[in-house]
Amino acid sequence: GEEYIPVRALLPGLPRDHPESYHSFMWNNFFKHIDILAENVHILDGNAADLQAECIGPDGHIAFNEPGSSLVSRTRVKTLAMDTILANARFFDGDLSKVPTMALTVGVGTVMDAREVMILITGAHKAFALYKAIEEGVNHMWTVSAFQQHPKTVFVCDEDATLELKVKTVKYFKGLMLVHNKLVEPLYSMKETEAERSQPKKPYSD
Repeated sequence: GEEYIPVRALLPGLPRDHPESYHSFMWNNFFKHIDILAENVHILDGNAADLQAECIGPDGHIAFNEPGSSLVSRTRVKTLAMDTILANARFFDGDLSKVPTMALTVGVGTVMDAREVMILITGAHKAFALYKAIEEGVNHMWTVSAFQQHPKTVFVCDEDATLELKVKTVKYFKGLMLVHNKLVEPLYSMKETEAERSQPKKPYSD
């Protein structure tokens, strides 16, 4: 099977089997449901012995690359912003003292090295981040905007997330999708026909 590197971050100090560790999250919600060997899954190790200090949010951060992060940053430990700590408190019964203050995260530059990137943005609370990501220029205060410069990035969003976009921008991308669907539908039909032909015929019986 192929190798996958999740565009998520880890919280140093949490054991791999902790229910709030990203290792547990990624394994339980993704990897155990797909055809991949465990040895081909490489999730960042937040408890590696040699570490000294090592999705997009409403503020446009991707992984834990908070506003102001370098757009050429690599995998590293980042100090979390207070807003991020407060947002993650819900996973620790609202107890701020239990929320890690640092996170091991892939860097913006690390993600930019991927051949393809898919960024999921949903909800009205992330609408301004989507606006900054595609309608304004590249800005290190909105790290998600860096992916304007990636050759194969796809932004996937719901209607609520488009509330801050110009109407003509939404219409433009919806138009692209219509054209795209018309182009790929014949390909899917051909594959379905080929699959049906390759199916062994059932023997006739009275």
